[in-house]
Amino acid sequence: MLSDDDQKLAKILFGLLKNATSQAVVKEFLRTKGIPVSAQNWDDLYEKRIEPALKDKKLALKDLRDLLQQVEEFGKQHSFLFQCTEERAIGLLSPTRIASIAAAEGLSGLFTHPLDLEMPDEATIVDIRLYRPDPQKTPVSLTIKVVESRDINRLSAVETDPATGELIRRYATTKKRAVNIVHLDHTGLLEFRIASQDNQAKKYSELLWVLKNKVRKFLPDDGFAEVSLSPAKNKILRERDNLSQEIRYSNSTARNEFGAQMQITSASVDENLSSDEGSMSALDRFLERDGEVTGANIYVKLPDSDPPRELRLLISGERNEFAVTVACSAGEYEYVRGKVIAFNT
Repeated sequence: MLSDDDQKLAKILFGLLKNATSQAVVKEFLRTKGIPVSAQNWDDLYEKRIEPALKDKKLALKDLRDLLQQVEEFGKQHSFLFQCTEERAIGLLSPTRIASIAAAEGLSGLFTHPLDLEMPDEATIVDIRLYRPDPQKTPVSLTIKVVESRDINRLSAVETDPATGELIRRYATTKKRAVNIVHLDHTGLLEFRIASQDNQAKKYSELLWVLKNKVRKFLPDDGFAEVSLSPAKNKILRERDNLSQEIRYSNSTARNEFGAQMQITSASVDENLSSDEGSMSALDRFLERDGEVTGANIYVKLPDSDPPRELRLLISGERNEFAVTVACSAGEYEYVRGKVIAFNT
């Protein structure tokens, strides 16, 4: 049997999963546990499948939390990359150091019991994970999860004032849970992943500043430099023929030595801009002196996917910023990020 506290936690985790992913993803997860998945709706799925499996110990609360981590921590994010030396990273990843800071901040419990918050009043650190496959060695990475509530304005009605003839737009404001991730790798690569905005009320650089302040005691700025992605943007354009099996080009923006700007977009989302020789030749001529690519909108082809699948990747905005615009698995996200880093080399 589940205790009252466990039942309450199970419903919270299920509610977060419901908002973060699809029934198909949850059902596929249940199949891997040997649990039947037939259900007419979300309520059915919980009452007839998940709750009985928890009571019979075929499923644990940790399983639900692990699934939540997988579905809400990757994709639909703007990522900002920074780099420090490996020596600096290893020092920052010291378990003693991390534990001491967590204790001083009243966050020690997060190592074993993450907070399952739905709509916190303010941005809150809810999870701290040191990945340490070999207990005798320095951790491989540190992950800090920060959850916040955002106000979302959606157009609810358009009316005409009969007295003045003015058009009036009315908006409804709702709240949405946003998950942001900070990840430091032992190689020195530091990544801030900020949940995409439904309506861009703030610049992502502003949201980055807030997130950096939230984790500054764990990960201070000193010793880190922005990773400029200009080489990646230029390589994707100039080596587009060689990369045609890996990516599909959709849109490109550029600026030449005089400050003039140029944008070229494929005829449709399914077309490959690289096959438009006239447009690409014009862009090449525009850049042939001291021009630079300022933005690239591409689709990364995922290997061994059946049916074939692509993830949309934007490399634009701040010099160290890229975005994966759709939800994806941890493995898919890491593949795309790996491509960005490889293109940047």
